[in-house]
Amino acid sequence: MKARLIDDGARPKLDLHGCTVDEALFLTRQLIRVSVQYGRNTIKIIHGKSTTIPGKRTIKSTLSELVERGELSDAVNGVLKSDGYMLISLRRSGSLHPTGRITPNMIDPR
Repeated sequence: MKARLIDDGARPKLDLHGCTVDEALFLTRQLIRVSVQYGRNTIKIIHGKSTTIPGKRTIKSTLSELVERGELSDAVNGVLKSDGYMLISLRRSGSLHPTGRITPNMIDPR
């Protein structure tokens, strides 16, 4: 897995280049879960400008389907899709949140 996570303390950014589709889905779900716990408002998922070939699963198309099916609706307010990335607006909870930056081992403990 070659994903890169960068967290400036405000908006985590996950670059999924080099990941398989299944790895990308796992990491995206994990980052959403941890980001909500940390009280973040948005995350940026870089999926690339994949060319969608009929019948071929890509990270971009699979993430879009996940959002459109509402599978993330418990944690996600909305999504802004761009050519090579998506910005995901997260639901905030009223509880206290940990402080600090989100690290790669928080989303992929392997």
